[in-house]
Amino acid sequence: MSSISAQGVVERASAELSKRINGLGLRSKHHHSGSGGGAAGDTTTAAGTTPTPPTSSGKTSVMERVTNALCGGGNSNSGSGSNGANSNSSSPAASTAAASPASNANPPQTPDKPSRGSSPSPGGMAIPSGQPQVSNSTHHLLQQQQQQLQLQQSQQQHLQLQASTLINSNHHVMVGPAPPTGMPLGAPPTPTVKSIAKQMNITIPGGGVGPGSPTFSTMGMVAAQKAAAGGGIGSGGTPLQLRKQLPNPHLHHPYGNMAVNQSPLIMQHQLHPPPIHSIELLMLDDRFLSRFFQYFSPYERRILAQVCIKWRDTLYRSPRYWSGLLPTLQCRELRQMPGCDRGKLYNSLIRRGFHALGLVGASDEDALDVVHSFPLASKHVHSLSLRCSSISDRGLETLLDHLQSLFELELAGCNEVTEAGLWACLTPRIVSLSLADCINIADEAVGAVAQLLPSLYEFSLQAYHVTDAALGYFSPKQSHSLSILRLQSCWELTNHGIVNIVHSLPHLTVLSLSGCSKLTDDGVELIAENLQKLRALDLSWCPRITDASLEYIACDLNQLEELTLDRCVHITDIGVGYISTMLSLTALFLRWCSQVRDFGLQHLCSMRNLQVLSLAGCPLLTSSGLSSLIQLRHLQELELTNCPGASHELFDYLKEHLPRCLIIE
Repeated sequence: MSSISAQGVVERASAELSKRINGLGLRSKHHHSGSGGGAAGDTTTAAGTTPTPPTSSGKTSVMERVTNALCGGGNSNSGSGSNGANSNSSSPAASTAAASPASNANPPQTPDKPSRGSSPSPGGMAIPSGQPQVSNSTHHLLQQQQQQLQLQQSQQQHLQLQASTLINSNHHVMVGPAPPTGMPLGAPPTPTVKSIAKQMNITIPGGGVGPGSPTFSTMGMVAAQKAAAGGGIGSGGTPLQLRKQLPNPHLHHPYGNMAVNQSPLIMQHQLHPPPIHSIELLMLDDRFLSRFFQYFSPYERRILAQVCIKWRDTLYRSPRYWSGLLPTLQCRELRQMPGCDRGKLYNSLIRRGFHALGLVGASDEDALDVVHSFPLASKHVHSLSLRCSSISDRGLETLLDHLQSLFELELAGCNEVTEAGLWACLTPRIVSLSLADCINIADEAVGAVAQLLPSLYEFSLQAYHVTDAALGYFSPKQSHSLSILRLQSCWELTNHGIVNIVHSLPHLTVLSLSGCSKLTDDGVELIAENLQKLRALDLSWCPRITDASLEYIACDLNQLEELTLDRCVHITDIGVGYISTMLSLTALFLRWCSQVRDFGLQHLCSMRNLQVLSLAGCPLLTSSGLSSLIQLRHLQELELTNCPGASHELFDYLKEHLPRCLIIE
């Protein structure tokens, strides 16, 4: 505290305290100085040799006590103009004004409980009014003894402060005046390298106040600047005072959730990592990298894992970095790797927490290699995808026997797999099955699925030779389990197959008939009347669908949330008007519907719950009609690719009025 501020504080405090003394009925009493071994004015303090006049009255003693209480145990170096006395200068470790009671005949009146802001510091203790004052020599003798005792205590407290208070890596504490009461901590920094390092309590070059002067990272910016201007330990009070002034590190520090009852050595090792002297070292720090990698997507982390071994090992240790990805291995490249390297590759999948495996171009030899080189797959692989593979029925059976925890299987472009192979290898554990572009898959394969998988929840089938008879294999056994059915590009499927679906699977929630070109309005009517639990319906590439089908859908499917009508070329504005009455609909796809005009868009503007809308390739829409879409305030995604009526001015207009919507141009 500067001399000018100390003088003003002393004057104001003495005046206020005098008023309180008069209000409490305390009277000042004169006490004569004791004549000890020397004159009182010759007594020296621990920090200087400035003489102090003897205390002659109770009022003077009160002012001294106020000065000691407010200045942390010592007075300012500047003289007080109102009293004409010189003050002493002492370090925070040295305290003055010790009390020695002499008589208990008349106990003093108990004062009011002081507030937290006006309580005396450990460096200076106020003498209660009404007690006799000791002589100056005895007073200063006790003062010296008190200084030595408190110096030892302050050293012990300073060691405890280093062991328990969160400071930066080089174990030096730089503190100053406490931040003002009520000052908020600094705002969280933007996600940059330096800000992330600051959040992790890592000091990088140029980030501190000065060389060799680290600061507490838990303090706000203003408080840190005041601490830098305040100086070292000698400017802020005792270590116990400094500890009380600092913000609570367990509330504002990344290590705040750490147990506080750990041993000092463990906390010293965990909370004080080696200092960071360069950006290169920062990029290899584990604590920094764990926060740094969170700002990237799982797809981008694939590239980051190839930067260096350190980054790869850091990314491989945490499965949360790889959620949502399917590891796909090219079997042609695997054959060229040594066996030990293949084993390391498979183990890395387990390290990253993958429970899925994709193989492209696999053969029977590759299936056997997975069995021998990847023994952990038996318990850790839950999903398997085989694409464009020449694996036979025998290889597939061997592989599925090894994967005892498998419950999801995808076969795409596996032309060597036959219906007999499916009968041999399918197990009741499978709840999700996808068969696509397998030329040997026909009606008998659907029969195997219906008979062998009683717990099947999702079934996707893309087969050009499947007929209505295949859907007759489904029985009430799957009626309560099967919820998602996708029949894509089943060209031979007709309305008779729809009859089998609606009677055997009445609890479907997702149905896709994309590419079933023989489906008509009568089949859609059966779906709308019997599958009223549907939430998603895909009728894309069904050229025989007309506005009548949309009327059935709008009347009966009250829970429908997503409707896909791509390439339904016979849909007009009338059918769009039917759709606009569906309040539950949140996603609508009308790609390449060549008869939809601006009048139909006027109906869509009344759908306040619509969030996703696709009008890509609709040739009759104009800028005037498309501009009316700004009424859809809840729209989150709008696709207008290949629309002749869309212009740059229209896109700017839509972006201005729909700021939260993603406009796909």
